[in-house]
Amino acid sequence: MRAIFVALIILFSPSLWANINIITTTSDLAAIAKTIGGDKVSVTSLTKGTRDPHYAQAKPSMIRKLFRADLLVLVGAEMEVGWLPALIRSSRNKRVLPNNEGYLDISKVIDLKGKPGQRVTRDMGDVHGAGNPHYWLDPSNGILMAKAIADRFGMLDPANKAVYSDNFAEFKLQLEQKIVRWKSELQRFSGEKILAYHTSLLYLSTAFNLDVRGYIEPQPGLSPSASHLNRLLKKIESENIRYILMEPYYETRSAKLLQRKTNINLVIIPQSVGSQPQIKSYFDLFDSIVNALKAVQ
Repeated sequence: MRAIFVALIILFSPSLWANINIITTTSDLAAIAKTIGGDKVSVTSLTKGTRDPHYAQAKPSMIRKLFRADLLVLVGAEMEVGWLPALIRSSRNKRVLPNNEGYLDISKVIDLKGKPGQRVTRDMGDVHGAGNPHYWLDPSNGILMAKAIADRFGMLDPANKAVYSDNFAEFKLQLEQKIVRWKSELQRFSGEKILAYHTSLLYLSTAFNLDVRGYIEPQPGLSPSASHLNRLLKKIESENIRYILMEPYYETRSAKLLQRKTNINLVIIPQSVGSQPQIKSYFDLFDSIVNALKAVQ
């Protein structure tokens, strides 16, 4: 009887089970949340790292996940505006409503780049009025993201606040050390002129001092026309641009045309945790990005 009693205590001991059920909108947020929360949290991403989070498909399974969530962590800055609000309403979970403790918009702690200086209209393409939401591609923003997550975990689970604080401190230390190494490894690219496919690489280019001279998209989210590609051909030759950088989920036909006609280097880089099988953490993401660039001769 005593053995059964002890077994029940162990089985239902809170320390053996996650205290907070976390839902994130992206795999990058999920990776950081897992690092900060450890075994004190359960973390699930609503989207995969292989997909563009702008255009996720709302599914009934997502509603069920949100219904059980203690905390929803989102990129914000209108990244998920096309699909997340309807899911939140359908989940009927008051905890994850905006302005509640169970709703964490990480964009609010980031100094967003690319804020339009005028009223946003459809003619401008896929422009976000709050600013460019791809901020996780600057690794220094990873520290701000992790701090916001650690603080909210501590608020929701004060008994383990010190654990989250310690995990954040370790994450910050490792990331700061890795940023120094990544910048050193990419020193030869500093000031290099590049073309990008989409404005999503604004933060990455700033972090590693890449000079973006143009975009394959004439406007964010709009497919390039023949005339636009012809202008890019002239720009590549006149400005001696040697690299095109793009994420794997965009069409490659246009970039490959420019490559064939100019011999420009085309570098397809991972954009999120999980976009390649070996990318399982936020650190892995930038290791892979750096390696993709270093592989170019």
